[in-house]
Amino acid sequence: MLSFSYSVIPPPARGRNSLSVFGENNVYSILVVDDEEALRKQVASLLISRGYHVEEACDGMEAAQQLAQKPFPLVLCDVNMPQLTGLELLKHIRDREYSTAVALITAHANIRDAVEAMKDGAFDYIEKPIKENILLEIVAKAKKAHDMIEKISLSAPTLTPGEGRECVGQSREMKRVFQVVEKLTRVNTSVLIRGENGTGKELVARAIHFNSPRKDGPFVGVNCAAIPETLIESELFGHEKGAFTGADQRQIGKFQYAAKGTLFLDEIGDTSQATQVKLLRVLQEHAFTPVGSSREIKSDVRIIAATNRDLEKLIKEGKFREDLYYRLNVMPIFLPPLRERRDDIVSLANHFIDKFNQEHGKSIISISPEALSALEHFHWPGNIRELENAIEHGFVVESTSTLTFSSLPDYLRKASRKTTVQAKSTLQVDVLDWERGKESFEREFIVQALKKNSGRINLTAEIANIPKNTLLRKIKKYNINPREFGGWEGNVES
Repeated sequence: MLSFSYSVIPPPARGRNSLSVFGENNVYSILVVDDEEALRKQVASLLISRGYHVEEACDGMEAAQQLAQKPFPLVLCDVNMPQLTGLELLKHIRDREYSTAVALITAHANIRDAVEAMKDGAFDYIEKPIKENILLEIVAKAKKAHDMIEKISLSAPTLTPGEGRECVGQSREMKRVFQVVEKLTRVNTSVLIRGENGTGKELVARAIHFNSPRKDGPFVGVNCAAIPETLIESELFGHEKGAFTGADQRQIGKFQYAAKGTLFLDEIGDTSQATQVKLLRVLQEHAFTPVGSSREIKSDVRIIAATNRDLEKLIKEGKFREDLYYRLNVMPIFLPPLRERRDDIVSLANHFIDKFNQEHGKSIISISPEALSALEHFHWPGNIRELENAIEHGFVVESTSTLTFSSLPDYLRKASRKTTVQAKSTLQVDVLDWERGKESFEREFIVQALKKNSGRINLTAEIANIPKNTLLRKIKKYNINPREFGGWEGNVES
């Protein structure tokens, strides 16, 4: 079973970056929904007297509108209401995946419906006439459950690759990666991991290995780009004494070191055609021959390869073997750059804060809103590795318990100020003309949505909540080319 863990890390300072489901002064917030005003006021008054933040809605439709505006951890609603019943409101909440518990208020005659509703996701039900002790007990249970969930959600979901390392991510993009990784831990097939430098390709490779049946075997990593062409064959397959000038003793190669384990070939796109031929033979025949030897050695090694190169382009240029590509690409993993998974920046930053608190013996417990804004809006050409370095820079400089804007690297602060100036300049121009300002915003919104979803039309329409026909019409109107954001494949869904 794939090992997921949660690291409890200090949450960022509350603000627009962390969605609070509490009301004023961080008090647990409840929405009471009932078309019977006297009962609604009675319930609200009781809960307010116990210190809860309470808001009211006179029917299910009004409740749905309030839930669309802000989150509530608990909704208490009557079953029988005009416009939208309690059961229909429950379905509405479940369909939109709100982090909201629903407790139904029901007459004795409708208890069967309430019990059935619990099978569909209702938290509990309260029978009329309402007894104060039962109501308060249910609310207390809902709050306890919510507190536990929020503690986990403020922590960083992590995938454990072993050796004390963790892959952190709660964005839609990384959840997809975790799903693929989980499938790959159950099989022994070759894997090709693709992504820019600094996106965590080796961490994902380790996660596959340390959560697979081969976890007790060695994990051996080789950076193919760092080894001279004259030595890479010997490095991978080993050599016999006297095989070449300077080979004064027999040497075992990485394929033998990785026996019954995993061999991670990083930067596979930088290998020569000659090396590719030998790698293909190992994948096909599960055997190799050391340099200068006539004996064949059986190979019980899982190969995980990684590259930041465009292999399809290299194949067309005759620089990468197509047959090797298909052997490696049985189950590919595409790691998105950090700029396309900005939802993970807060979790990653807090993860690194936790890490460096332990390494440097410091007690930084939060990030200032200004610093967090700078991290979220930076382009991150170096991806997660660059973010980690920026956080560690802050640890060296910062003398308080909060990571502040002034403790970030100079280049990051300059980029943040430049972005702010550009935004103000754009605003000053666009607000002079309403139509132009509206179109400017609309075009930028669509461009950013397409970038985030690698130019995929269907996915963009779904995630950005834009009707597909409307999205296609706007793309044509603003002369936007989704293929510019098409990631590795360059394909656009239609």
